[in-house]
Amino acid sequence: MNKIKNKVIKCINEQDEEGLKKLFSKDAQKRIEDLDGKLAQLIGAFNGNKIESAKGLGPNFKGSIQTQPLHIYGKYHLVLNSKEKYRIYISLCDKNDEESDKEGVFQIELRTFSREESPKDFSGGAYQDDYGIFIYTLQNYPKK
Repeated sequence: MNKIKNKVIKCINEQDEEGLKKLFSKDAQKRIEDLDGKLAQLIGAFNGNKIESAKGLGPNFKGSIQTQPLHIYGKYHLVLNSKEKYRIYISLCDKNDEESDKEGVFQIELRTFSREESPKDFSGGAYQDDYGIFIYTLQNYPKK
């Protein structure tokens, strides 16, 4: 998961939509509607700012090498060079021998606000196993 996080950050910082797209599983690339447009929105949400640091909690897991698929979920607190604080959540299928086209990233959720800035009526975002790219701002977020 650490390698994937670093690749995601590198792609965002370099505004590399194609590189970011390649991190998504083949299955996710087919299933996410307007993936190219959503990747552009994700990179655009940083307004040209660079991610200076990403601190995360230990990743969560569902499944194992024996009981596949193995999903890994990462949650990271980002600090940008503008000193803004964002959060990013990455869902990854690390192992699926029966359906290898599902291996790769299948969800990225970006919250353009820190935990301390989270609105009280924020519902918590997308379910971790939903395919997609989800971007939440203080003006646009799911309410409870």
